[in-house]
Amino acid sequence: MKKGFTLLEMLVVLGIIAILAGASMIGYSKVVRTAQKTKNREIVSNAATSLTQILTRNNGTWPDLLLEKANGGKGRLDKDICQVFITFDMMGLSHEKTRNSDGTYDLIGKDKCGIVDVDAEKVLKRSRSASEGSKVPSGGTVQDHILYFAIDADGDGFTEAEVEGGGKLTIRATAVVWAAGPDGKVDYGTMAHNDDVYSWTPAQVKK
Repeated sequence: MKKGFTLLEMLVVLGIIAILAGASMIGYSKVVRTAQKTKNREIVSNAATSLTQILTRNNGTWPDLLLEKANGGKGRLDKDICQVFITFDMMGLSHEKTRNSDGTYDLIGKDKCGIVDVDAEKVLKRSRSASEGSKVPSGGTVQDHILYFAIDADGDGFTEAEVEGGGKLTIRATAVVWAAGPDGKVDYGTMAHNDDVYSWTPAQVKK
């Protein structure tokens, strides 16, 4: 005569399944977040490289709009700055084919607010009506997830960047770019332990 499972045995099995499922979800979440940070690093690196190439292509001088928008070390790669990237055919930004009367292009799709990180990119892809003020599930608004930048305005080989949590940094680079973490907040003070992404390494920062 076959013996069936007792209620206790079934509860134990269900408990084990629940634990394994929970562990799998945690592992999956970490994999997703690692992939997102890798993608953000790619975006930040490409943007910093593009800024440097713009300087080279513009005969060693920064376009006036870049200098104006750099804001003394804390600019944003917003839709205005994107007009410079479009002019120099950088970053593959999506925009309308026809120019406006003032010579600018309207950005479209995930690029309509400027160059953003992957968390904001998802929001902009999901809804045509999304804008800078739209909420990002991981924290903040799309505006908070637009990339920051600074450039070497005086040509001395160093870039002055005003970074939250780090103050005024002097970085050995022609241009630097950084992105807030999923929460939409920059905290350079915990650089080694946060989700922010920077185009420079600690070794490049002048002591």
